[in-house]
This record gives sequence, structure tokens and C-alpha cells, in this order.
Amino acid sequence: MKLSVNIIANLIGRVWIAGIGIVLVPFYIKFLGIESYGLVGFYTTLVATMGLLDLGLSIALNRELTKATVEQQSPEKIRSLVFTIECIYWLIGILMAGGIIFLAPVIATNWVKAEKLPLDTVKQAVIVMGIVVAFQWPISLYNGGLTGLERQVTDNVITVVMVTLRSAGVILLLWLVAPTIQVFFIWQAIISFVYVLVMRFALWHYLPKSKTWPSFSRLQLKQIWRFAAGMTGISLVSFILMQADKIVLSKILPLSEFAYYMLAFTVCSGIGMFVTPINIAFFPRLTTYVAAKNQTELIATYHKACRMVSTVVFPIGLVLIFFAHDILLIWTKNAVTTSHTTLMVQILVVGYVINSLLVIPYFLLLAHGETKFTFYQNLISAIILVPLLFWWVHLYGAIGGTLVWLSVNTGCLIVSIPLIHKRFLKGELWAWYIKDNLVPLLPPLIIIAALKVVLYNYVDHFKMNVIILFLLSFFVLASSLLFMPEFRGLLKVNRVRIKKMLHE
Repeated sequence: MKLSVNIIANLIGRVWIAGIGIVLVPFYIKFLGIESYGLVGFYTTLVATMGLLDLGLSIALNRELTKATVEQQSPEKIRSLVFTIECIYWLIGILMAGGIIFLAPVIATNWVKAEKLPLDTVKQAVIVMGIVVAFQWPISLYNGGLTGLERQVTDNVITVVMVTLRSAGVILLLWLVAPTIQVFFIWQAIISFVYVLVMRFALWHYLPKSKTWPSFSRLQLKQIWRFAAGMTGISLVSFILMQADKIVLSKILPLSEFAYYMLAFTVCSGIGMFVTPINIAFFPRLTTYVAAKNQTELIATYHKACRMVSTVVFPIGLVLIFFAHDILLIWTKNAVTTSHTTLMVQILVVGYVINSLLVIPYFLLLAHGETKFTFYQNLISAIILVPLLFWWVHLYGAIGGTLVWLSVNTGCLIVSIPLIHKRFLKGELWAWYIKDNLVPLLPPLIIIAALKVVLYNYVDHFKMNVIILFLLSFFVLASSLLFMPEFRGLLKVNRVRIKKMLHE
């Protein structure tokens, strides 16, 4: 029951966060202009770049708190671990903020290619970005801690409230105070400060109580350093694969064109808001079964998680691919923006769908404490594909960046998945390919292809709108869920319960 509650809480939280972000983008562009919105995209890339300095500590805390619960470790040990990692995290955040503020003139002058914005405006925006990073940075640590404690309902309630204030509240300021990029980032800094304080309070509230004040423990660091170091290596090479395109494009392309590229990524992030809740909820459960050495439950839970991800991601991804132009036009109400981003969205969605299918196998590795595999996988991919990034961006511009993203994930699907199953779930590979992925893919693919042909070839004067798009997406997703055994079982159980209630 707790797993289901966590999945629902994560789903509501992620859908709300991603949804509000997607809905508000046209307002940001309206108030700020496309070039200033490019600075928002640059900030997103900057935060992702700083993620390298996480040093694997947030996911390590997640895993260690789950293990501590299973192994019933002492409250003093658990609280000292959290305090130790927290001290390191805050120190890194402060150093990052200082570095960004110090380099603001260089970034504004030599990196960001603004055409209309004054240089002083860009420099001021980058300085405030540094302050936002200092407050925003530790939130991921507290998020990992609450997830490891399976307090995901609390985590999502706080996140929804704070992200709503941060994202929607700034619209009022841009409207009532001043439509400037400085106002935008100052508000982000204020809310991020409140956000991190609330998250810290929540994590420490749910930790086991102890009369002893927590202390910095080198011993605790020694116990997790191998896993954390492995995660750091993974983060480093993953960054090269997943963020280098944005860094290169932010340097090469005009700020307006880079904004279109980031806009396409924003659309595709809608996929993550549906599948990330499943991944987050299942990781502690996989870790629990690995720690308990319960292979039977581990296999069953693994396949259940994979089926849930594919059953959700395929309908959403296929709707975005088949109706990308319509969705962008409805969303932006701008034909020029739509023409610039449609193909990028379609390519990126395919990459996002494949990437979503890889996450549960990746979490299976982490549940076993295995980090070397992913590190070497990503290192080899980086050696092959990073040179192609410069070649493809030179040949195809922004489209070249999307092709890099697609190629990285396709390679992992073909090569890595068989190796992961051979090592940790021998004999389960074909069940993953066929039952967990191929079977969930076919129903939505057939339905969406048929609807596309009928609507645009046999319905006179058809024009897509929000209501039709919502009904179409809901129909395809519902049809896909009906093919999932767990969902049919859930419907059957609830039907029996309702009948009993009516008889009573």
C-alpha cells in the first residue's frame, strides 16, 4: 500500500511541477522576450553542470537511509551520516555560488551571445543565478533523504507548494513590478531560500530521534565513499553525454536559437513527469529486496516497475511524436516557434522514451551498489559520441544536438541492457524486451497511428484543440493501461470491493 501511495504522490507532484512549468513558458516568453528566456535556459544548463559536484552524495544518502531502516541502525549513526553529508553539500553550494558570481562578467561577455540585451543586464542576471544556485543546490540532498525514508508524500507536498510559488508567483511580479530578467531571478532566489529551509526541517523531523547532537563523522564517509565516488564518475560522464550539447549550443548559437532548443527540451520533459514518480518509488523497494537477499521479490518487483514505466511512457511519447506540430502550435500560439521546434521535439521524444526504459535497470544496478558498469558504459559512449556532437552541430545546427541525445540512448538500449540482465537477472532479458516493453508498445502505436490517419484524412476541416488533445491522450493512455496485468488486477479488486459495499 505504501508503494502505491508513494507512486501516486510522486505522480501528482511531478505532473504538477512539469505541468506548471510547461504552461507558464509562453507567459515567460511574453513578459521577458525570447532572448531573456534564453538566459533562463542557460540557468537550467548551468544547474545541470553544477550537478557534477553532487559527488554522488544525494543518491548515496537515499540508498543508505533505506539500508539503515532495513538493518535497524542506531539513530545516532543515521543522524551523524545525514549531518556529515549535509555539511559537505552546503560547503559545495557556497563555493559554487561564489564562483558563478566571480565569473559573471566573463560569462556575460564571452559565453552568452546576447544580441539585444544590454551587457550589464546579462551580468546582473548571472550574479543572481549564483545566489539561486547556493539555495537551490542542497534541495536535492534533502529530497534524496526523504525518498530514502519513504516520506515521499511530504516531499511532494512541499515541492508542489514551493515550485508553484516560484514559478507562478514570478508571473505576478513580472506583470505588476517589472518584466525584467533581474526580477525573475531575484524571486527565484527568495523562494529557493524558503524552500531549502522547509526541506531541511522536514528531513530532520522524520529522522530517528536521539538525545545526542549529530557530529561530523569521517568513518561514515569512509563507509559510503566507494559508492559515492562511483556515482560521481557516472555523473561526470553522464554530464558529458547529456549536457555537453547544451553547453556547446549556448556558445555557438545565438541566444534566440538556443532558446528554441531549450524550448524543445521543455516539451519533452513532460514525459519525465509521468515516469519519474514510478522510478523514485521503486528504487527504495529494489534496495530493500537486495539488502534482504530476496531474489524472488526482487525479480517480480523489477518487472512490475518496468511494465509500469513502459505502459505510461509509450502512449505519452507516441502522442508527442505524432502530434508534435499541433501541440506546439496550441501551446505557443506562434507559427514561427512551432516551425523551429517541431522536428527537434520529435527526435528528442524518441530519445526520452528510450531513456525512460533504461532507468529501472539502472536503479537495479544502484540497488546492488554497482556503479562501475554505468561509468564505463557512459565513458565509452562519450569517447565515441562527443566528437560527433561538434560534427553534427556544425552540419545540422540545433538538430545535431538532438541526434546526439537519441544516439546515446539507442546505444545503451542495444548494448547495455543484455549485459545488465546477464549479470544480475540471468534469464530475464527476453521477458524485459517482450513482456515489459514490446507488449505495452503495440496497443498505443496501433491506436495512435489509426487516429492520425482518420482525423487528418477522413474528417473534414479537422483542427486540433486542447479538449480534443486531452481526450485523445486520455483514451490512448487508458487503452494502454488495460493491457497491463497489474492494472487489470487492481480494477478487479476494486470492483469486488464495490460490490461488497453495495451488498452491505
